[in-house]
Amino acid sequence: MTFTLMKRNHEIIDIEDVIQNSFRNYKPVITNICCLVCIILFIGINLDSRMDSWEAYTRWGAPNFLDIFDGKWWGLITSNFLHVQWWHILFNLYWFWLFGKKLEFEEGRIHYILITLTSAFVSSVAQLVFSNTTGIGLSGIVYAFFGFILVRSKTTDDYRGFINKQTVNMLIFWLFFCLILTWTDAMNIGNAAHFGGFLWGMFLAYIARFRKYIQWIIGVAVLAVFSSMIVWTPFSVCYLSYQAYTLHKGNRVEEAMGIYQKIIERKSNDEFAQKNLELLQVYQLGEIAFDYHEKGEYQKAREAYEKIIELDPHNDWAKRNLKSLPPLINNESENFIELK
Repeated sequence: MTFTLMKRNHEIIDIEDVIQNSFRNYKPVITNICCLVCIILFIGINLDSRMDSWEAYTRWGAPNFLDIFDGKWWGLITSNFLHVQWWHILFNLYWFWLFGKKLEFEEGRIHYILITLTSAFVSSVAQLVFSNTTGIGLSGIVYAFFGFILVRSKTTDDYRGFINKQTVNMLIFWLFFCLILTWTDAMNIGNAAHFGGFLWGMFLAYIARFRKYIQWIIGVAVLAVFSSMIVWTPFSVCYLSYQAYTLHKGNRVEEAMGIYQKIIERKSNDEFAQKNLELLQVYQLGEIAFDYHEKGEYQKAREAYEKIIELDPHNDWAKRNLKSLPPLINNESENFIELK
């Protein structure tokens, strides 16, 4: 439907043209600020002498999960604005600016800020639930914007026709193609952040039909339930990893080993748990080996040292102590060591 206005000089003006011109001339202040922040963080981390270290990532906005659980919760938001590779930031900024300008224009700056911040939070939490990292980059927010516009384009004229079918198909294809890239180890991509952001954007667009106070009640309730998934979901190992590491650091070896083993039961390829469990096993065996060595029970000490070297082939301490043992004379009890 085309609407028109009559000017005093009797010229006919198409309101759709007026709206389009207004959108074209609109200055998306919040979107531009977000893009500028991304560029500053990108330059900063790439000029950092220790850019490949976790200290650098934390310094530029992306603390690891241990730091987050220790209180650096702001990382759930700021990690979304950090990029390291040039192609990554270019791809994300293009879509963020394109979708962000439309959202800022249609929704107003306050509502737009809330959409952006909650999308950043949800995408980071989603990634934490399925891994030990928030991931970095704007793509979780971009997919939230995409999901929001996709649903709103079906329910309101404000968004209808803004994204064409080719764009929709391309972004949906990329959403699933990234799963293949990760599965084949071709590229490490935060797929949970993508899907989490996408579903959150669609959800926000769906509840936009309700009154504001109902939107707030539903939105806050869903955010609260979603956030708790880090702790209690049967497939999440992130909080367990934090618990195990805290116990490990506090020298509560038996408890830490139990949680590391629980993590491996849930996620057999979890490198963090595997390596730390191995460290604790070596530590435990070291105490056993030294105790037997001191008591003169050399055969048992020998077996413990050999087990340490099997777990850690570069353990010079075990190698030196093994060489210092007297020659094997008789067969003592075998396979006495049981790791808990």
